[in-house]
Amino acid sequence: MALFNRSEDYQGRLDWQVLQNGWTSLYLNKDFLGEDIQWFVKENFKVITIDCSGWTDKTIIHQDISKQLGFPDYYGMNLDALNDCVWQLEIEEAGLVIAFTSFEVVDKEYAYQLLDIFACNSRQHALFGDKLMTLVQVNDGRYECEPVGASPVLWNPREWLNKSRGL
Repeated sequence: MALFNRSEDYQGRLDWQVLQNGWTSLYLNKDFLGEDIQWFVKENFKVITIDCSGWTDKTIIHQDISKQLGFPDYYGMNLDALNDCVWQLEIEEAGLVIAFTSFEVVDKEYAYQLLDIFACNSRQHALFGDKLMTLVQVNDGRYECEPVGASPVLWNPREWLNKSRGL
């Protein structure tokens, strides 16, 4: 099953805008993130927002993700277990959006590993016609991330230009 239909105006769709460049989109402006989340909700996507501001260590990160995504009790609280559980997520309706806020608090290398797991699993889910996207809000207009899932992490279209982020 194709993720998009050529007969519709798919290029005007927000899910198309995210997925055409990878699986993950960065946000600085919380209002833009909120507007985009509302678009996804209106389009019948399930949206799970995870506030990362209290993430001070890896244990808290895994506990929070596990709770928010409804992982089983046997979740191993490590990156391998995260990969397994994200792969097993049931994606219903139009798709699933995971929105992380205040993500800049996560150590850069660990942040990369987390986003890479979500991106790789997004690609795997797409093979079965399921849309899984990650929206990442940061409070630093200079935030950068290495390509995840073999795709770059790009700023959303409204904050693409440096001047849109006050730089």
